[in-house]
Amino acid sequence: MKSLNNEIESAKELLRRVYHEKEDLEVDYKWRLKVMRHIRNIGPINTAPDYITFFEQFLWRLAPAACFLIIVLAVLLLEFDFTPEYEVFTSLINGIELVNLEQLLGL
Repeated sequence: MKSLNNEIESAKELLRRVYHEKEDLEVDYKWRLKVMRHIRNIGPINTAPDYITFFEQFLWRLAPAACFLIIVLAVLLLEFDFTPEYEVFTSLINGIELVNLEQLLGL
């Protein structure tokens, strides 16, 4: 983004300098036609933002909602006394999943 701003500023500075020196320049009609033809051949400037810019805007819009959900889930877990006494969590804590994995793989 900075390089684009630097290019714009340098173009503005060049145009200012040319504008102030226009009285000293002598150009004929053919030169003007060539310049205008060249400008028309260049075409319009691509002003569509890239995908990173779209992702950045989406990320900053999503961040407050994600933080809110994290806070709500943390409060709910503390409120309902979340402990690993449930069967799924005890199997993971006690290392039973290794035995089950060995039985599944036939080792």
